[in-house]
Amino acid sequence: MTAPILKVEGLTAGYQPGLPIIRDVTMHVTTGELVTIIGPNGAGKSTLIKAVAGLLHVEGGKVELAGSDITRIDTHRMADAALAYVPQTDNIFASLTVDENLRLGAQALSKATARERVEEAYQKFPDLRRFAKKKAGVLSGGQRQMLAVGRALLTHPEIVMLDEPSAGLSPKMVDDVFAQLVALRAAGVSILMVEQNAKAAMRISDRTYVLAEGENRLDGPSAALLEDPEVTQIYLGRAGRKQ
Repeated sequence: MTAPILKVEGLTAGYQPGLPIIRDVTMHVTTGELVTIIGPNGAGKSTLIKAVAGLLHVEGGKVELAGSDITRIDTHRMADAALAYVPQTDNIFASLTVDENLRLGAQALSKATARERVEEAYQKFPDLRRFAKKKAGVLSGGQRQMLAVGRALLTHPEIVMLDEPSAGLSPKMVDDVFAQLVALRAAGVSILMVEQNAKAAMRISDRTYVLAEGENRLDGPSAALLEDPEVTQIYLGRAGRKQ
């Protein structure tokens, strides 16, 4: 079996010390996998990836990226650790142009490398080139997500984590965003995403983790879990109280 690029062991974390939202969560992502986290509202899905990204207080457990412990490194060092996080909201600068958004994301790179990486982003997401000189605020929801993902990829991270990439999008835009994620996976990018649009996300992902009340409940190949009645029970919130 391929060694995990991301490994989470017994992670306990929350927004305040002594008040954990997730408890003893364990999961992994291997290179080139697209892995989805689902669960009822309040299950701790977004909390989990925020904790992995270094944004929340970790009380226990361990996070490893490519074999290195990144559990408590500063958030601003995550890019150096080759992990990119795309939040659900406020993930672009609406008052800047598309090109300025991308160049801002590449500012830690040399000028030559930054030019190359921005061009890569335009090649991956052709819509962005059409709007390069436009304010990012005029983009559609799906285009904004592509800009956020494109910017996250500028540093060539080992893994990209996305929080609800389909939130607020029309069905067509959801299809477009998910198609782009499938293409990124095919290009070798490892992806971990939290999704409320469970069935659509599971159809494109390799494996799925189901959280409920801040804890692991089920995990396995997405195709198999789509047919598991227990997944529907947990996802609909009948496995316990919602937080």
